[in-house]
Amino acid sequence: MGQLDGKVAFITGAARGQGRSHAVALAKEGADIIAVDLCRQLDRVPYPMATPDDLAETVEAVEAVGRRILASEVDVRDLGALRAAVDAGVTELGRLDIVLANAGINSMSPAVDMDEEVWDEMIDINLTGQWKTVRAAVPHIIAGGRGGSVVITSSMATEVVNENISHYSAAKFGLIGLMKVMAKSLPLRAFVSTRFTRARSTPA
Repeated sequence: MGQLDGKVAFITGAARGQGRSHAVALAKEGADIIAVDLCRQLDRVPYPMATPDDLAETVEAVEAVGRRILASEVDVRDLGALRAAVDAGVTELGRLDIVLANAGINSMSPAVDMDEEVWDEMIDINLTGQWKTVRAAVPHIIAGGRGGSVVITSSMATEVVNENISHYSAAKFGLIGLMKVMAKSLPLRAFVSTRFTRARSTPA
């Protein structure tokens, strides 16, 4: 018996890295998974991004522990696509209990020389995309009437200052503020941790 038997989790950025790790860990505890990832390269991101093959590996890893998973290629900047993915997952899997807003990118540029597009892309994905994730998914948790959890992944950049990541740090600080306000305003009992750069709300 797992701690999450019968529950369903929605995870963004699930194709590899922390997102895949979260998907597999929750599946091992009994949760079924709704997984999304962009699965294509962005021109302003200086490292190879996740691919459709990476997302397929996440599917295989979740299925290998005996859980169901619905995976799709979704840009977290697209609220309509996020809603469609969550709606389809809830229709197929029957419920939603956990939202894990994990998707994000990184790049480096001096603040005073940064291209406007670099700033905008970072904020759109790392901050606004997380809000859109919550906006698309949390109504399902509320409608279920069983409570649930919202986890938003921030960064050590909120505690350790580094050069050339002003756009990244601004987005990650914004996530802490977003979750603090959500924890206060949603019908949830709040536990917010900035020390570990992840804010979480727990059902009342």
